[in-house]
Amino acid sequence: MSPSDLLQRFQKEFHAKPEIFNAPGRVNLIGEHTDYNDGFVLPSAIGFYTHVAVSPRSDRKLVPRSTEFAESYEFDLDNMPLHRLGSWCDYLVGVALALQQAGCRFNGANLLVHGEVPIGA
Repeated sequence: MSPSDLLQRFQKEFHAKPEIFNAPGRVNLIGEHTDYNDGFVLPSAIGFYTHVAVSPRSDRKLVPRSTEFAESYEFDLDNMPLHRLGSWCDYLVGVALALQQAGCRFNGANLLVHGEVPIGA
């Protein structure tokens, strides 16, 4: 999906103009799960990206969507689920919870996530 396709889809779903952020995938050549145990790692960026289109909301709702999955979610930041949903958006919910537990206060956001990294890779 091109950046212009992502922008167009976001505007169609949310009727807002987003900021678009991109992050490369990575491969660990050595050292899988050793970095947080003071071990050595050798990661490298790869040519598959995760793209996230985001627009702010005036309320405290987090509304994530994915180009890969049809499920639709909406979370109230003042009443976030404390258990796993078993969904692609568990990571987003966890990040929002961790930020709130660290004392960050923020309004909601609309998010459209598109990943190029193959599922299960």
